[in-house]
Amino acid sequence: MLGGDAGAGNDPALRRRRQAPTGGEFRVIACRDGASLRIAFWDPRDAARCRGTVLLLHGRTEFIEKHFETIWDLLDRGFAVATFDWRGQGLSARPLADRQRGHAADFAAYLEDLELFVELARARLPGPYAILAHSFGGHCAVRFLHDHPGVVTRAVLVAPMLGIHFAPLPLWLVRGLVGFALFMGWGDRFGPGQGGYSPERRRAEADLLTSDRDRLEDEIAACGGNPDLALGGVTWGWLGAALRSIRRIHGRGFAEAIEIPVLTVIAGRDRVVDNRLIRAFAARLPRGEVTEIADARHEILKERDELRNRFWAAFDRFMG
Repeated sequence: MLGGDAGAGNDPALRRRRQAPTGGEFRVIACRDGASLRIAFWDPRDAARCRGTVLLLHGRTEFIEKHFETIWDLLDRGFAVATFDWRGQGLSARPLADRQRGHAADFAAYLEDLELFVELARARLPGPYAILAHSFGGHCAVRFLHDHPGVVTRAVLVAPMLGIHFAPLPLWLVRGLVGFALFMGWGDRFGPGQGGYSPERRRAEADLLTSDRDRLEDEIAACGGNPDLALGGVTWGWLGAALRSIRRIHGRGFAEAIEIPVLTVIAGRDRVVDNRLIRAFAARLPRGEVTEIADARHEILKERDELRNRFWAAFDRFMG
C-alpha cells in the first residue's frame, strides 16, 4: 500500500518527508463505476483539541507518499487529515493499459470520486472540514465548492490549475490544436512534448517545480521504491477535458457562487499554471484572499524551508 520509506535513513527531516506519519489508515475502495481509489485517513493527535479535518487534494501526477511532510505539518497543527490518489495516478485505477499516460476524456469522473472521498472522510473524521488543494487538486476543489455549498467551511488553493501556462503559444491556437487532435482520434496519445516518467525527466523539470532539489528527490525516491506510483505526461484527451473544465469555471456567476472564505496562494515564479487567470478568478470570489510567494515555483509545498514557512504563516493566519 505504501511506497516504502524511500531511503529515509536516520535523518529526522528526511524521515518526516519520506515516512508515513504514524497512525494512518489506508484503504482501497470501489468508486461508483467500479474503479479503485486509494484513500488514507489520519486521526487528530489530540481528539479533545481537534481543530477539524483537512481534506488534502494533490496535483496531477502526485500521490499520498509525496505529501507525507505536509500531512505531518497538518497533524502538528491539530487537524485530522484525509487524502487520496486521484484516479489515473498513484495507486488508484488507471484508465489505459499504458500506466504512464495521464488520460481523461472528461473531468466528471474526478468530481464523482471527490464527492465519494469527501463523503467517506466526513463519516470517518471530525468536522469542521477544510480543503487544502494544490494545482489540479485546486481546480477540482473549486468545482466541488461550487457544486456542494456548505460542505466545507474554508479552502486554501495552492497554485491552483485555474488556467494552464501555454506561453508563448496563444490559447486560441492551443484550443485549435487540441480540437484537431481529438477530431483525428488521437485522444489517448501523449500530447505535444509529453512522454513517460523517468527520474531524468523529472530532474530536468526542476526549475518549473521547486528550488529545493532535496524535496524534488522525495518523489523520485518514492517512485524508485514503487514504480507503480510513477506517471508521465498528459494525453490530448486530458488536455481537451482540462480546457473545457477551465472554461466552465471562468463562466459568469461560477466564482461568485462560492461563498466560503478561500485563500489562493500564488507562486510568483510559476510557469505551469497561468497566474493571470488565477488572479482573475480569485478577484471574483465573494470572500477571497490572495497571497503571493514571490520566489516560489509551482510546487510551493515542496519548496525550500524559507518559502514553505511563508506558506504556513499565511495558512495559519487564514485558518485562525
